[in-house]
Amino acid sequence: MSTFTVSNLSVGRGGKQVIDDLSFTLQSGRITALLGPNGAGKSSLVLAIAGVLPVASGRVEIDGQVVSGQSPEIVRAAGIAAVPEGHRVLSGLSVEDNLQAAGFQQSAADAAKAVDEAYAIFPELAERKKQRAGSMSGGQQQMLALGQGLVARPKFILADEMSLGLAPLIVKRLMAVLSRLAAQGTGILLIEQFTALALKEAHDAHVLSRGRFSFSGSPEILRQNPDILHKAYLA
Repeated sequence: MSTFTVSNLSVGRGGKQVIDDLSFTLQSGRITALLGPNGAGKSSLVLAIAGVLPVASGRVEIDGQVVSGQSPEIVRAAGIAAVPEGHRVLSGLSVEDNLQAAGFQQSAADAAKAVDEAYAIFPELAERKKQRAGSMSGGQQQMLALGQGLVARPKFILADEMSLGLAPLIVKRLMAVLSRLAAQGTGILLIEQFTALALKEAHDAHVLSRGRFSFSGSPEILRQNPDILHKAYLA
């Protein structure tokens, strides 16, 4: 069992503090939904954890190893895979090259095995190995973005707005993959605009508003009390 801990984390962006003294824990095999309005700081939190944005104060640990303030490569090697919003892929490279690039920290044999596993999960990608990633549909690019995360064999996945702009059928497919990964022991932080979908899949939930949690607890409480979410979106 792995543990991922964020302690008293504060993050600034564009001259403003966007994450304010935030603390929470993720656990292996559990999906934690992170909900909140646009501008609440959700994506900034993911980027800071991933080593893309600097941390003003506080710390991020995975199994006791402090990764806050480290490079994205070190964070990834520690077992944290961020899947940013907007299905970001290396658009000029082929599907295969995108997946192989994600396994650069592994041995050639392990990386090849991980790529094959990604193809098994997303057969659509296997059919397009040589296709330029940027020429695929948004849904296929999002599959590739998640596939890149899987190739790194992470202990934890930070999935930021995977459903953005995608057809419901694709969203359902991606959510099923995350649920299966959690059942196999991966910890998931799920940032999702479709709150009902996120709460259905999650074991734990946080509502972020203006850089702080306005709620932390059971998803069932949010399902039964929609006013809690409503107030956060109006804050």
